[in-house]
Amino acid sequence: MGNSASNLSTLFGTQVCEDFMAFVDDDESLAVSREVCSALDFSNDATKDGGIAEALNRIEPGNSPKVVLADISKSLDPDGDITRLIRKVGAENTLIILGTSDDVGTFRKMVALGARDYLVKPLTKEVLQDAVENVDRRNVALQAAQSGRLTVLVGVRGGVGATTIATNLAWIMANEQKLATALLDMDLHFGTTTLSLDIETGGGFREALENPHRLDKLFLDSAIVKAGERLAVLGTEEPIDELVNLTEESIDALIGEVSQDYNQVIVDLPRHLLPTQGALLASADTVILVSDQSLAGIRDINRITQAMTSLQTKGRILKIVSRVGSDRAAQVSKVDFERGLNEKIDYVLPEESKTLTICANAGKAIGEVAAKSPIAKILRELAADVSGFEEPKKKKGLFSVVSGGKKKKRCGA
Repeated sequence: MGNSASNLSTLFGTQVCEDFMAFVDDDESLAVSREVCSALDFSNDATKDGGIAEALNRIEPGNSPKVVLADISKSLDPDGDITRLIRKVGAENTLIILGTSDDVGTFRKMVALGARDYLVKPLTKEVLQDAVENVDRRNVALQAAQSGRLTVLVGVRGGVGATTIATNLAWIMANEQKLATALLDMDLHFGTTTLSLDIETGGGFREALENPHRLDKLFLDSAIVKAGERLAVLGTEEPIDELVNLTEESIDALIGEVSQDYNQVIVDLPRHLLPTQGALLASADTVILVSDQSLAGIRDINRITQAMTSLQTKGRILKIVSRVGSDRAAQVSKVDFERGLNEKIDYVLPEESKTLTICANAGKAIGEVAAKSPIAKILRELAADVSGFEEPKKKKGLFSVVSGGKKKKRCGA
C-alpha cells in the first residue's frame, strides 16, 4: 500500500518556468520565441524544442507556467494531445496553440478544445508578443463566461458512503437548487449510482471513455441517462472479466465535454484510480474525502492529502466523516480523529440505517424519502457549500416573528 501513495506523489513536480514556456518544433519558431522571451524578460530556459510532446512530458497538474505555447505541427494526434495538455495546464493558466493550418475552422476547433488562442506558422515576434501580452485581458472575458463547478468525491475506505453522498449531492443540486447537474460514476464495474436512483445504465458510457477523440455532444447525449429534468447520470455495469481502458486522456475529454452543458459536475472516483487521475484532482473546485471514524481512516486521509499537496490543487479539500451515531459505533472518538488529522472535520454525517434502507429499496434520494431527517439537513448544507448556492431570502408575510416567540401584526394590515 505504501507504493500507491508513492506513485501518486511522483506523478507531479517537474521544474518549469513560472510565467511562460514555449514548446516548438522548428528552428525559426525557436528563434522567435527566444527573442520574445528576451523582450519580456522571461527566463532563457523558457523556450524548448520538441513541440506539444515535450510540453506533455514536462508539465504536470499544479505545476504549469501561466502561459504555454505548444506546437502541434508534428503531432500524430493533435486533438488528443491538446485535450491532455489542457487538463495539465489547468483552467487558471493559458494554452496557446501553434500550427500550420490557417483556416478559420482550425482556429475554432482549437478554441473549442480549450486553447485560448491559435497562431499560424511562420511565427513572428510581433504576433507572439501580442498574444502573450494580451493573455490577461482575454482571461478576464473567458472566466466571466464560465459557471460550471467540478466536485470529486473519494471514499478513502470501502463502504464509507461516498457514493451515497455523491448521489444525494447531485440530486439536491438538481432538484432543490434547480441547477443543471451531471453525476459521473467512475466505478465502471460495481458502481451503484444508477441503482440508487432506479434508472438504467447508459449504453454508451464505456464507448465514450474508450474513444475520447470521438466525444462530442451527440456522443455524450447517447450515453447520458436522465434522472429528472436537471440531473444527468453517467454510469455503467461492465462485465467483471473485461478491463476498460480508462485513461487520463479519456477523463479529460469527458469532463471537458460535460462541463459545457452542466453547472455542476459531480464525480464519484474510486480510490484505486487516484494514481492515474492527478489532472482531475488538480482541476477540481472541491475534492471531498469521505471516511469512517477509524484509525485506518486517519491514515488514509493523511496519505491522500499529503499526496495531493504536490498537485497545488486550485480548489478546497473537504474532509467528511460518515456513518457515525448510535447505529454504528465509532472506532475512535471525534476528538482523537481530529487530533490524528491535525485539523477539524468539515462535516459529520450520522448513520441513519433505516432511512438509507428505505431509499435503497425504493431507488430514491434521501430528500425524497426523508426530507427533514438530520442526514438530509447536513447534505443540504454540504451541497450549498460545494455549489455556492444561496437560498433566496423569504419575504415577510402578514405576521412577523418577534422576541418571545409571539407574532405581531404588521402596521398597515
